[in-house]
Amino acid sequence: MENQQQPETFPLQESKTTNGGFDKEKIAIFYKQGLPALLKKFFYEPINGTQTILSEKNESSYFNAIILMASTMVLYIILPYIMIGEMREYVGFGKMFKIGLTILLLMLVISLIVFGIKSISGKPVLKNELLTGAICGIPLSLLLIFIFVLQLFAKDSLQLDRISSSFEAISSFQNIGMIAALVMLYVFLFLINIVQQSLKSAGTKDAFAWYLSPITILISFYITTKIAEGLFN
Repeated sequence: MENQQQPETFPLQESKTTNGGFDKEKIAIFYKQGLPALLKKFFYEPINGTQTILSEKNESSYFNAIILMASTMVLYIILPYIMIGEMREYVGFGKMFKIGLTILLLMLVISLIVFGIKSISGKPVLKNELLTGAICGIPLSLLLIFIFVLQLFAKDSLQLDRISSSFEAISSFQNIGMIAALVMLYVFLFLINIVQQSLKSAGTKDAFAWYLSPITILISFYITTKIAEGLFN
């Protein structure tokens, strides 16, 4: 029988959930135990691992989603604020906060669209489906961290470019551009895979999940852009 095969229990579910609240102890456990386990499963098992994470439907799903979304939002506020350097005086913290809100909005839009697709053939719980958008925060954070490191590398390389030949400088920037394009491609593929595995975890046919996943991501970016333009401009 199909019910005999139980999904692998995600390590974070062993955390205490006595009061269901977002207390400091639970948050600390998440960052020390839950998040490393999640990242390991996400990157080492991008197909089965992601589907296992998204198949978990319990009290911790909502907690995990909120913490991941909040962490991604904070990261998109702090790192850009650091990267702009002396421009902080002119840009202000408010602009950075809007960037964080936009990323949070993107994760919510992805969750809502996936929830809508699943609602066609089932009865999903929106509270649990927030985890789909939250997991998307992992590759989005990876992209931002890469940009942050790239900027640090670019600052150091400027000193070297002053004493190197023009050909070597151009070649260096071309290599950086190729690496950046590759990272962005992988981030986009990660996002598609997350949506695809989320749909498959709800019993959606492989063909539908395969075709709907990239469309969901593209539509989510489009909707988020339009909403952000109306709210922040």
